[in-house]
Amino acid sequence: MQQSARSPIVIILLAVSVAALAGCDLFSPKKPKQPAATAASEAPAAPAAPAAMNGDQGPLPADVIARVGNWTLTNEQFKQRLKLLKQGLPDFDETKPGNKEAVLNELVRQQLLVKDAEDSGMGQQKDVAEAVEDFRRTLLVQEVASRLTKDVAATEKEAQDYYDQNKALFVEPAQWTVREIVVADEATAKNTLVQVLQGGDFESIAKAGSIGKTAAQGGLLPAFARAPYEEMQKAIATLDTGGVSSVFKGPQGYTIVKLDSKKGGESKSFPEVKKDLIAGLTLRKQQEAILKHIDQLATKNKVEINKDLLGR
Repeated sequence: MQQSARSPIVIILLAVSVAALAGCDLFSPKKPKQPAATAASEAPAAPAAPAAMNGDQGPLPADVIARVGNWTLTNEQFKQRLKLLKQGLPDFDETKPGNKEAVLNELVRQQLLVKDAEDSGMGQQKDVAEAVEDFRRTLLVQEVASRLTKDVAATEKEAQDYYDQNKALFVEPAQWTVREIVVADEATAKNTLVQVLQGGDFESIAKAGSIGKTAAQGGLLPAFARAPYEEMQKAIATLDTGGVSSVFKGPQGYTIVKLDSKKGGESKSFPEVKKDLIAGLTLRKQQEAILKHIDQLATKNKVEINKDLLGR
């Protein structure tokens, strides 16, 4: 029972800790919902910092909500953290008594651990320093990309033009269900076709006389988007549901097919695909804008690559 009651607080504490490290890009509105904190009383209060830690810094400035040593958290920064937390955990209610205090307590705990790591020299370790540098580079790249693509978006007209020029891309895949009768010679195949056209049951005739691998299933093939071989695809291309083909030569022998059903194959209308198409074209334009900028940078900066080290 105790573990269950504390789990929402644990979720928030972990979320805040990671948010402090990862910045604004961590929390995405698309992340799955998780339960919000229940009450501040469920989380122990943040450890109080010794008086000597703040030295002679004096009382907290009016806009500072927390201070640990030389580290300060302003009220505006705290509000931003709450905003990010709300994006990641939509059920989090900061107006519920104790929830804001629980978040603040966790930020203080985190800073105490950070300060302890820094005081011990951990931040100077090679792997830690390299990870911090990699993270800094990632943030810079994200910021540059964000600025480059801020006003880049595809228009509805661009989406319509792309749709009109590529209608074949917006056709639902067809799903064919076909039965076959396979016999050894053409004469037998033609006689069999006459039986079918005179009202004979295709499935029963296939079971009785087909030499194909599907005979036991009444000639039924597994559903497919494309026929197993080209001659069959040509044979069924013009058939309506229930239609029977003429005799043709297949890999197992002379063959007759019946189209049991066909699903899909219809074109999607522009309104059906407009939203996704605009989003896709926008992403493409943004990528092109970034690549163009990189190409321009490459002409201004000397880039050298040792291809010998690539193993060529």
